[in-house]
Amino acid sequence: MNATITDGQTIDAISPVALASYLRGRGWHPGREIGGGLARTWSWMLDGMGGEPESVELVVPVDREVRDFRRRVMETLDALQSIEQRSQLDILRDIQSVSSDVIRWRWIQASAEDGTIPLEQGQEFFAYVRNQILAAACSTVEPRQFFASRKPARAVQFLQQARLGQSERGSYVVTVHNPVPPAMPVTGFEDERDPFERRVTLTLSNALQSLRRAAGEAISSARPWRERELSDDGISANLCESMANMLAAGEGRRDIEVRFSFAGSRPVVGQPAPIARFSSDLSPIIREIGKVLRETATREDFELRGFVTHLNRGPHDVIGTATIQGLVDEDYHRVEVEVGADEYDKIILTAHGDRRMIQCEGELQKVKGRTYRLLHARSFRMLAED
Repeated sequence: MNATITDGQTIDAISPVALASYLRGRGWHPGREIGGGLARTWSWMLDGMGGEPESVELVVPVDREVRDFRRRVMETLDALQSIEQRSQLDILRDIQSVSSDVIRWRWIQASAEDGTIPLEQGQEFFAYVRNQILAAACSTVEPRQFFASRKPARAVQFLQQARLGQSERGSYVVTVHNPVPPAMPVTGFEDERDPFERRVTLTLSNALQSLRRAAGEAISSARPWRERELSDDGISANLCESMANMLAAGEGRRDIEVRFSFAGSRPVVGQPAPIARFSSDLSPIIREIGKVLRETATREDFELRGFVTHLNRGPHDVIGTATIQGLVDEDYHRVEVEVGADEYDKIILTAHGDRRMIQCEGELQKVKGRTYRLLHARSFRMLAED
């Protein structure tokens, strides 16, 4: 039995703009204005009993100040329920999110069938969702294999705009609403590029599909994948680590299902996959993909601290090479650094002779094994002795 919405406060909270956007997105056609612009007719062609189409017409308020606002909205919900054969509660949910891309992470596990999960796991689950959204936003700004602690400002700003929705039926579901600007075509000024908010949703959808495919290929060895190909698809070490942790949480076998619903107020171009599903069996494979992406990535503005262990500069060379035993990912590694004459003479030689720790910055790049190279090294200084 479909529920009917009769609560006055719930009806009053429905936005006329959202309701109109929903109707347009569902194929209803706007008609004439009524009451000096306070309402508008909307029509729908319905297949008749004899095969002849019949027109359904509604009077939909444009302004909440209309005296019969509640009655008109309730009539609209009744008509939509009859035509769509869906609960008014489901229709209301879609109306409220018509201006947002909605992403739903569903935890599928026997222990979550009652719609609950342990508190500690729930806290971690929300953190993993946040990290996946942030990773997708970073990749939308600029595809990279790994994003260090300093994230792009545009991605951080996007994360602050995303909204957490109510949980829904079906195991345990975390819902995130991504507000998307509505399509506003103006002849001669149409922007063919999607707004950043929509591109983040598409990036995440594409990245998860590609990650699932890459994990499957890693199992079957169908073909080797290249790190650059993965990052171009929006896959980063950050995204892999978050998904791997999400899949490994809890006990026993579980699946993670991510569903995408796109804002009705802005049509989506193409046919992006609406769902991506991962089983817990893929967790170690996805974690390893993330590890490779992280280790082979060039890290910008990397701060290196360590001791100079080897020096190499010919008698006629201006540039010298120093090998620094430095801290990378909580472990010490050999890092090769090219150093200009001034820093080499004033800092590197002294630090090597006195066994003083130094600090510098640059772009960190893995060479092979446990050896790294710091490109464009700068900001050299010796650290104070303890």
